[in-house]
Amino acid sequence: MPDALPRRPGFTTGTEEQVWHGKPALRATIYMWLFSLAIGALLSFAWQKILLDGGYIIQVVAIIPQLIPVFYPQGQPAWWLTLVPWILAIIPVGKYTLLLALTSYTLTTQRLSVKSGILFRTYDQVELFRVRDFMIDAPLYFTILGLGHVRVISRDESLPILTLIAQPEPEKLVNLIRDRVQARKDEVGVREFETNAN
Repeated sequence: MPDALPRRPGFTTGTEEQVWHGKPALRATIYMWLFSLAIGALLSFAWQKILLDGGYIIQVVAIIPQLIPVFYPQGQPAWWLTLVPWILAIIPVGKYTLLLALTSYTLTTQRLSVKSGILFRTYDQVELFRVRDFMIDAPLYFTILGLGHVRVISRDESLPILTLIAQPEPEKLVNLIRDRVQARKDEVGVREFETNAN
């Protein structure tokens, strides 16, 4: 079981054991990568024409003559200049993919927690007895990939909705969490009461 996270005020009745651990499915970013590569190809085509014409860029670089051999050695564009449009197209989706790769979810018998972040790691959690409902968001491309976002709705004012991004078999995961939520509510004696306002 991973290191315990600091708890918010709440019930601590019972022994806490890990039930499930998961991460977002990185295949959810396939369409983003395809789109980014298409944009990179278009930008690269336009960028090549700009580099070969060279007039405007050479005028800018000529402000500092020492830069001309760096950007245009032997009168030709430097090889690394051709990478600029690809870098611009790939950085956003690369950053998002890395963020997903560093995100993890843990369900225990008492709470659901999430760890995320690249340079600065964040830790959050919701006590299971505070959970009220669940939602599954599955756009068409997610359905094709067998994925879905699982949204856990709770009474936690600081975290009213906890989203488990791009989860395989989301229906099974919801059923698992629902069972643990009900077991936890029975354990601590929490009951749901619905009122209808007239």
